[in-house]
Amino acid sequence: MFRKFTLSNGITVLLQKVDGVVSVSSGLWLRTGSRDENADECGYAHFLEHMLFKGTAKYSAQDMARMVDRVGGQHNGATNKEYTCYYINIIADHLEMSLELISDMFYNSLFLETDIEKEKGIILEEIRMYEDYADEHVLDTFTESMFAGHPLAHNILGTRESIASITREKLMNFYEREYRNDKAVISIAGNFDISEAERLVKKYFSESKGSSVLIKQNFSYGRIYRKHIEREIEQVHFALGFDGLPKTHEDRYSLFLLSTIFGGSSSSRLFQNIREREGLCYSVFSFHSSYSDNGLFGVYCSASPEKFEKARSLILDECRLLREKGVSEDELSDAKSYLKGSLALSMESVEVKMGHNALEEMTFGRKYSFEEVCHFIDKVKGSDIERIIELIFASREVGYISIGRIEKPDDSILYLY
Repeated sequence: MFRKFTLSNGITVLLQKVDGVVSVSSGLWLRTGSRDENADECGYAHFLEHMLFKGTAKYSAQDMARMVDRVGGQHNGATNKEYTCYYINIIADHLEMSLELISDMFYNSLFLETDIEKEKGIILEEIRMYEDYADEHVLDTFTESMFAGHPLAHNILGTRESIASITREKLMNFYEREYRNDKAVISIAGNFDISEAERLVKKYFSESKGSSVLIKQNFSYGRIYRKHIEREIEQVHFALGFDGLPKTHEDRYSLFLLSTIFGGSSSSRLFQNIREREGLCYSVFSFHSSYSDNGLFGVYCSASPEKFEKARSLILDECRLLREKGVSEDELSDAKSYLKGSLALSMESVEVKMGHNALEEMTFGRKYSFEEVCHFIDKVKGSDIERIIELIFASREVGYISIGRIEKPDDSILYLY
């Protein structure tokens, strides 16, 4: 059973009852992320997500953690380029407690100066830790380079300089501008009574909260096609790629299938040819990052300094082969089965259902059923894949970022053809 309604204050509410489970996942989602930051606010969306766990007038941070922990629940938050979410997974008997906590965090967080100063140190450590993970670092740097000068280039964690310069006044300005009812979606999935959940949502989320409209700064849009970051690590990590598709593009399922065939599974071309046949790397995969108005399609690989150039060359050859020859009917059929199966398995989780419903609402304004998604996947034809290949590889220039030890880095642009 699924119900959608809108509160009088503008908050959209999504309720999905799932039989056969004992848990419920409750989430507050906001249409705000790192791309909503102004040029001098890099990292604010993520910093604010942390601060909502630091206490309210009613509950301290320790109180909130203890309330969830003592009934075996989990609470957390996440920030990405376009969304922020706060969620609690808990036994369904404690649904009211989870909604009260999320509501209190949203409306009544304190943002104490002492907590802000402590959190600066925590996030600066998070930045240092992130930089130690070259795989994540190279993928983020790839996005930053491909969208140079655009707000999508903002690093979600921020920079050392931007975090160090945060003040309570600056953070509150961002909070009051972005944390508004008209940007909020409440999504709940699990084994609960729909009518009772509706009553509780109305009880805890009926306050008014902002309606101002942000006038964004103008950002130029550039592109850095090649960049190397020298670092004393064992492998060279690199990412290369091209423009992709926005989330709502009519050919998005064709792109999902293309990525699956190319490098999205252990039977994909990249995995079988670069890793299994040539033995050049341990990790290689394709990816597509889709946003509300644009996207990226790329490949990540990590290899030893002695092998990375050959791996990169063969990956480009695979791109050329894909552009020239397309995919086979067998590959397309297998990819369809893979996507439908992986989606079915993921939807076993009430947390995934909760998040999936919220993201679809914020992207499309509605929920698509599993059967509808399978229909979209099944109706993709070989000609649709050919059209996507032509679109993805329309530019001969290849965006490229690497991190690691390279004796003589080359700064010349890579070309596909």
